[in-house]
Amino acid sequence: MDALVGEGFTVRVFDKARPPNDKVDWFRGDLLSKEDVDDATQDVETVFHLAAVADVNVSVADPELCLAVNELGTLSMLRACLGREVERFILASTVWVYGKASGVVTEDTPIPPPIDVYTKTKIGQEHLVYSWCRSHSLPYTILRYDIPYGPGMRGNMAIANFVRRAMRKEPVTIYGDGNQGRCWVFITDLAQGNCLASKETARNETINLAGKEFVTISEILDLLEKEFGSLPVRHEPPRPSDFKGVKTSIEKAQNLIGWSPETSFAEGLSRYITYIRGLHSSS
Repeated sequence: MDALVGEGFTVRVFDKARPPNDKVDWFRGDLLSKEDVDDATQDVETVFHLAAVADVNVSVADPELCLAVNELGTLSMLRACLGREVERFILASTVWVYGKASGVVTEDTPIPPPIDVYTKTKIGQEHLVYSWCRSHSLPYTILRYDIPYGPGMRGNMAIANFVRRAMRKEPVTIYGDGNQGRCWVFITDLAQGNCLASKETARNETINLAGKEFVTISEILDLLEKEFGSLPVRHEPPRPSDFKGVKTSIEKAQNLIGWSPETSFAEGLSRYITYIRGLHSSS
């Protein structure tokens, strides 16, 4: 949103909650309301479809809601684009669709059967976008995000949880050996990737957006100890849903849309810590 405004786009946000940026047009509505979706997509050239149940814990507790929002909501948005001036439908997907792969994943890596409801719905979103846009000649772009982090992220995400506990000197829990990791992508880099995805070169393409570095949980704790001093760590057995993680290739993003993340993980973590300290000092 902020990145699009900064690039000079006129932005409409369709959401139940008021966006923090007052330079956008806020359309208050519900993704599961056909009338709201139809009204929100009037006079829109590009749709960035980010709406989803993105918390795996919510998908476990309420799988019906996850299915409704992620898949039926996507279908509703796609249907609303028919007969409109929409020139591109850009879907925010996830590298979770690669499952428990190993090594390096590219956009051509086969997608295995999903192991949880959340991943099933993200694969379902991709299938809906691909089939609907092909059938109705609506140009699309599918963006597979690695794990985003930075100011404003959910408090139950790993990095947010670790930082909060480190600030309070509370025990940090590591499941397994701590060598599991991700190619975490800082939110400003991810936002820029979304802006660039509207390029003609990204038309009808699926593109990974990820950080350059594969950073493990143990490496995150090392960085936090440099900032906060020695931290109490509690080790627990690995959870059934855990896996080591993979290196996400961003070569296609670099070649097609000229995108490459500018923020190192250490810098991004430092910026997030500064942001959290600012929240605490103002409260």
